Amino acid sequence: MLRKLHLWTGLIAGIVIVALGLSGSALVFRADLERWLVRDWLAPAPVDSRLSLDELVDSARAADPGRSVTRLHWPAGERGTLEVVTQQPGARNLVEAQLRSFYIHPGDGRILGTRDRAGGVLWWLQELHYSLFGGERGLKVNGIFAGALLALAVTGPVLWWPGWKRRRDALRVRRRPTPACWRDLHAVGGAASCVLLALFALTAMYYTFRVPATALITAAAGDEPLRTPTVAPLEGEPASLDALLSAARATLPAAQIDEFRPPRSNSSPAIVSFRRANDAIPGRHRLYLHPISAEVIRIDDFAGLPRSSRWLGSVGPLHFGTFGGRASQWLWFMAGLVPAFLMASGSWLWWRRRRATRAPV
Repeated sequence: MLRKLHLWTGLIAGIVIVALGLSGSALVFRADLERWLVRDWLAPAPVDSRLSLDELVDSARAADPGRSVTRLHWPAGERGTLEVVTQQPGARNLVEAQLRSFYIHPGDGRILGTRDRAGGVLWWLQELHYSLFGGERGLKVNGIFAGALLALAVTGPVLWWPGWKRRRDALRVRRRPTPACWRDLHAVGGAASCVLLALFALTAMYYTFRVPATALITAAAGDEPLRTPTVAPLEGEPASLDALLSAARATLPAAQIDEFRPPRSNSSPAIVSFRRANDAIPGRHRLYLHPISAEVIRIDDFAGLPRSSRWLGSVGPLHFGTFGGRASQWLWFMAGLVPAFLMASGSWLWWRRRRATRAPV
C-alpha cells in the first residue's frame, strides 16, 4: 500500500513538483540575477557631493506620479546608486502592487534606468513557483502539490530502509544490472535529500495556508509575535528622509542597512532593515523610527524576539536558502534539482516494469 501511494503520488504530481524545484533553484540566486540585469546602472562615476535623499526620491516621484514610494535600497553600497521602489497605492499583493524600480544617480538625481519588477524571466519564474500562474487559486493548488512532495519525502525513506540486519546495504549502489543501479540511485538520492525536500514542502505550505499556519506556529511557540509598533501622535512637520536615515546610522554605526522604508503617514513608523557583522541573512533585524521626531521607537534584534516571531521570521530564509550565505544557497540550488532526477528515474523504472509485465509469454 505504501509503495503504491509513493508511486502514484510521484507519477501524478511529479511534473509540477519538478517545475517547482527547477524554478526554485533559479530563484535562489534571484538577488544576484537582479543586480546583474541592472549592472550598468549601479556604478556611476564617483561624485564629490551627493544630493539629499529627499531630492533623489523626488526624482522618482516626478517620473512616476500617483504611486507610492515603498522602499529604498543601495544595491552597490550606500555611496552608489540609489534604488527607489514604487508601487500602486492600496495594493493587496505583488501583482496589484506592480513594483517598479528607479535607479537614481547620487550626484545629480538623474534616472539611470527603470525596471518593472512585474515582468521578465524572473517574474515569470516567480509566478510559476509561487502560484503556477493562477493567482490565489493557483497558490492553493501549489499547496496541494507541496503536500504531495511532503508525502513523497516521508514515504521514500521508509521504502528505502532495508532493515537493521541489512543496514550495510542501505547506501549500496549496484553497477549491474542497469535497472538495479538506477533503482539504488533513486532510493539513495531520495533518502539523502528527504529532509530538505520535506523542509521545502512545509515552508511552501506555510505560504499557501499562511493564516492557519501562523496560528499553529504561534500556538506551538506559546507566545505572541511582535507587532509593528504604534506611533504616538506629535505636532510638526514630518522628518526628512535624510534625518531619519541619519538617526538610524547614528544608532547602528556598525550595521549594514539593507532596506529603508519611508513612513506611509505621520501615524506609521519608518522601518530600517539591517544586518550586523557576520550576519548572513539580509534584513534580519529592524529599527523603527518616529516619522516626525526621528527618534528610535524600537529595535528588534532577531535573537531577542519572541519565539513565535523567530520561527515565523525563519520561514523565508529556510525556504530560499539564504540562512547560511553562499554555502546554503548552493546546497538549496542542488536540492531543487533532485526532484527532476527522482521523477525521471522513478518514471523510467515504473515504465520498464510495466512493459515487462505486459510482455507476451
